[in-house]
Amino acid sequence: MTRIAAWVLKATGWKVDEFRPSEKKYVLIVAPHTSVWDFVVGRLAFWTKKMPARFLIKKEFFVFPFGGLLKALGGLPIDRKQAGNVVEHAAALIHKADELALILTPEGTRKRTEHWKRGFYYIAKRANVPLYAGIVDYEKKVCKILPQTLDTNKDFNALMEDLAKIYRGAKGKYPENFNF
Repeated sequence: MTRIAAWVLKATGWKVDEFRPSEKKYVLIVAPHTSVWDFVVGRLAFWTKKMPARFLIKKEFFVFPFGGLLKALGGLPIDRKQAGNVVEHAAALIHKADELALILTPEGTRKRTEHWKRGFYYIAKRANVPLYAGIVDYEKKVCKILPQTLDTNKDFNALMEDLAKIYRGAKGKYPENFNF
């Protein structure tokens, strides 16, 4: 898959930044998330880096015939109706794994939203793992992970100020649906 993914990305004009976190476990937020194509581009990018990328997806999608495919692509079913348990469940998944990059889209939707969900912050804190920021920029056609970790010792609002600086100027497939 590594070579096929690299070929597809190159053929479509996408570049994947070389940086890969050295930690075996971490949370990675990726934005902008404005299209289902973000998943396709991102999944291909992770294959090129040979990263153990996993993502949370609502359990309702894990039905025949999609359940097996979603698991093979790295999907982990989550019951989003149990809000408090999502953080605990995700932290437990990280603790159990030998190696896990948990990929989250903090917008929680592909539509425009004024507020990001806070789960990524609490999952990284609860699991005591580094938090990284990733960008899928359609204007520049680049996927990248920023090499510095985000400071989860800050309160959420201060962290959001940092994220606003990081994501300012990034263009999603549908830029009008991204709020930074």
